[in-house]
Amino acid sequence: MNFDTKHIVILTPGFAASEEDSTTIPAMQVYLKTLIKATPKLNITIISFQFPFTTQTYNWNGITVIPLNGKNSKIKKLFIWHKANRVLKKLNLENPISVLHSFWIGECSFLGDKFAENNKLKHIVTAMGQDVCKKNRYVFHLRKSKSKIITLSQNHHDILLVNHHLESEIIPWFIDKNDFPNLKENKIDILGVGSLSKIKNYPLFIQIIREVVKEKPELKVEIIGEGKAYFKIKRMIKTHNLQNTITLTGKLSRIKVLEKMSESKILVHTSTYESFGFIFAEALYAGMHIISFDVGARKSIEEWYICSTLEMFKITCLNIINKIENKKTRIVLNCPENTINLYSNLYDSNF
Repeated sequence: MNFDTKHIVILTPGFAASEEDSTTIPAMQVYLKTLIKATPKLNITIISFQFPFTTQTYNWNGITVIPLNGKNSKIKKLFIWHKANRVLKKLNLENPISVLHSFWIGECSFLGDKFAENNKLKHIVTAMGQDVCKKNRYVFHLRKSKSKIITLSQNHHDILLVNHHLESEIIPWFIDKNDFPNLKENKIDILGVGSLSKIKNYPLFIQIIREVVKEKPELKVEIIGEGKAYFKIKRMIKTHNLQNTITLTGKLSRIKVLEKMSESKILVHTSTYESFGFIFAEALYAGMHIISFDVGARKSIEEWYICSTLEMFKITCLNIINKIENKKTRIVLNCPENTINLYSNLYDSNF
């Protein structure tokens, strides 16, 4: 690839508001930082449709970010689409676009696909989450599209194929080892991390802790995250008399989350769906054991336990807690070079 002349334009619903914003789509941030480091001459522009809530163009680690300030407003949707199209035309005139790369199958992929078709450009669409589910009407425009679709794991790939009969290439995310603190002695037995939403299934998490604490009354548990289910979860904790067992930390910076993980033994992840589960990669490198459903980028390794019932979750938690371990082990789920090479090859290919 001749990086001196390549101009990659990324379309995304949201992006980090600044270089200090560590919590907005961390997987994308890690990918782009690594891509820039590997290919410093590559020209990248990001058009962010909804977030951050500003119209001021800014620089993020050498990348120009153009926010459209949609604020997730349905009223502004068509206006934002027209604005995005104008920005794309302007960018293409000033510095011809080599590849359009849309994140999520949604409004970004819809506009990206149309613009790419009209201007004979390559278009890559990275599905990121529940956008592969049946109810997503934006998937239909990709059925006759020439766009290249990327999914993040075998589970993610299979769900898109079953629901929409669309093939995709699997390109997984990866972590940046430099983000992680040193491993520490465990102060937390069980950690839950993720938005406090229905899909993360925290009622099951509380039920698991309720059962485990019967045999381990000194159990130390923390839940990191915020969301609409916060008060429901808080009430459940009180109902089951777990106030001295479970601590709700609220939202923490990514650095703080990784610090918590470095001193935790088990990640109990009760989510019923994950496309990849960036938290899995983080937990393994932080020396943790994982207990989860068969979701996301699950792998058959000793440190990752797949469960399907409350009883299985409980027994597995107790087995790990009772296990005597001399040393924590860091595990790399996916290597950065693989992902960077796969995307670089796509940027340079004719599909």
